Amino acid sequence: MKKTLLTTGCMLVLFLATLPTQAVAQGNIDWEELWRNTPPPPTQTNHPNAWMIPSKSFTGLAYDKWRDVVYIVNPHTSVAGPVFWQTPRIFAWKAATGTPASDIGRSADAQARGQGGELPVPIDTIASANGVQLFRGYSQNTYSLYKIDLDDEGRIYACNLVVPIWGICILLPSGMCDPVYLSQGPFRVWRWDTPVANPKLVYATLNPSGTAVGSMGNSEMTYTRWGDAFDVIGYRAMYTPPAPDPPYLVDSTRIYVGGGSYPTQPEWNREVNVILADTRPVNQRPNTDIGANYKLEYRLAVRLVNSNSGLASHGVAGTELSLVHDVWMDSNPRLTTAALHVQDANNPWPQTYSQQATGNRSLSTSRTGSSGALRYFELPEYGRKFIVVADGMPTGGLDPTIPNLNTTARIVDVTTPGQDFNVWGRTPQLGNKTLNNNSAEQNYIADVDFKLQYYTPQEDPVAPGLHVILYVLMSNNGIAAYRSRNAIPVELNTLNATVNGSNVDLRWNVTMESNNYGFEIERSFDGGNNYEKVGFVPGRGTTTAPMDYTFSDPVIATHHNVGNVKYRLRQVDNDGTHTYSPVVDVYFDATPNTITLYQNYPNPFNPTTTISYQLTEPGHVSLKVFNTLGEVVATLVDTDKDAGTHQINMSAEALPSGTYVYQLNVDGQVQQKKMTVMK
Repeated sequence: MKKTLLTTGCMLVLFLATLPTQAVAQGNIDWEELWRNTPPPPTQTNHPNAWMIPSKSFTGLAYDKWRDVVYIVNPHTSVAGPVFWQTPRIFAWKAATGTPASDIGRSADAQARGQGGELPVPIDTIASANGVQLFRGYSQNTYSLYKIDLDDEGRIYACNLVVPIWGICILLPSGMCDPVYLSQGPFRVWRWDTPVANPKLVYATLNPSGTAVGSMGNSEMTYTRWGDAFDVIGYRAMYTPPAPDPPYLVDSTRIYVGGGSYPTQPEWNREVNVILADTRPVNQRPNTDIGANYKLEYRLAVRLVNSNSGLASHGVAGTELSLVHDVWMDSNPRLTTAALHVQDANNPWPQTYSQQATGNRSLSTSRTGSSGALRYFELPEYGRKFIVVADGMPTGGLDPTIPNLNTTARIVDVTTPGQDFNVWGRTPQLGNKTLNNNSAEQNYIADVDFKLQYYTPQEDPVAPGLHVILYVLMSNNGIAAYRSRNAIPVELNTLNATVNGSNVDLRWNVTMESNNYGFEIERSFDGGNNYEKVGFVPGRGTTTAPMDYTFSDPVIATHHNVGNVKYRLRQVDNDGTHTYSPVVDVYFDATPNTITLYQNYPNPFNPTTTISYQLTEPGHVSLKVFNTLGEVVATLVDTDKDAGTHQINMSAEALPSGTYVYQLNVDGQVQQKKMTVMK
């Protein structure tokens, strides 16, 4: 069911008008293709994308929401010949069109030095100097740079292939060791603080004592670490300790890396390694090994050892910054699993935590496909959690010479364990070339990322609301952007719950319905771990008329010792698909503080508006403003308030035009409404 949002003034130009020449107008029932870049013919060496011609020439991508660009890792630039140890490059494309972002970055390449459209690559990734190979990466320096991601403040990270497997001997049919796996460098992570900043080496695999960069046979990571899972979350923030200690900067960035050993080895990889900011005094941190006169900033903190072998050799995604949280991981063709990450606050690093990967939570391959790369995101305002899953079992099994047609991606709602569902079907297939694309036969889509974009009714009259754009990279085949045809179905206007004698009265409002079968009312007595269905309210099918719905739950009649109860709605379409509403809390173990949140006035507004609310009892009041992505953009109140009516004036000066939600939370009771800024 689609429920409309209020009009926003966000200026968005529809992408289809500016597609690159190589784009094609194809899609399916759930996705439309915005643009596609494929390698030009080998004879077109002057083509702007001629760097895409060699095999293994693009291996990772990341969407930058701060600058609305997509970065693509180009590990080497040699168009012809077997020599791979070239200067890697990282290109920047406009996310809307797939064309070069000439206003972003500055190239360090000899032929385009200083020009935009590229990040400056670290000079120390150049894998040969004066004819001597330096082994800065993996596979005879084919992958000095390999994967890329951003943290939650917009800093950019790139790594070589997840290693080390220093000195491992993979036997060829001739009985000799495959030289591809010999003379590897350590696993390295570089960081760009801005797209024009000189990159800095912030991590390299250390020795077991963490005092210097490691070496073959003296490494804090095991030799079986072979794969391509890389994810970065977190940000920097000022921490204010108790007086008299001064505030100081804390870097919460978490870097997840995972791999899997070669299938013929006796042990498949079982680890995900978590790299965190090094909190030791500067003089105790190791030096770089590249000649630069500075210290490494991060170190290995936690080894997550899985009970099920092979997980996280292709996809890993962190979910939180806390000491205990879920980490999503997979290894195509195994199940996609959320395993627990536990970190001790007091024990020294690196720590080891044994995950029970198969005992936590796994998704059926009928839900995810044969998954590879992963991304995770939340819409906290709506209580929703999602993973983006890249998949594509090779058409010819493990035979890389057979063209691969199964290159897709999809989004799974993972909000409620056991009730996971696909928000849409899989994307169109990307390419049908041979699978000579990465370091391993079981890499399918090399990388995937996403963008959340709100469309007003003027910009998308058919399906206004919050849409997802997926960026899919299949090395050797191409890179494409797909936009969901329908908005994420999260636009329930309000859901309120109040105690009325022995009943709980629920009330919710929708402004428009499409294909709506109805609402199942669910409640939980254990803090949201388990929900039960307590009623059903039929929907109205398809209508543009707004509607207030109500339901009364006689909860006291069958549960005499009721404490706190959580309620939510499970909205079901006629085709069986469903979505969940935000959760509301009802309190029976104390006299409830009846709260009322009024509609702001004027609305829409510019430059100011007034928000009013009423309390029947004193309480702690939090009044926050969220954008359509669920991000907090303003905290208006966060303090104790007396009973009575309160008002606060809000300025639109710092907010762009658009639709926002303002939420009142009084001691756990929540109400929210929408407002619109029009400039």
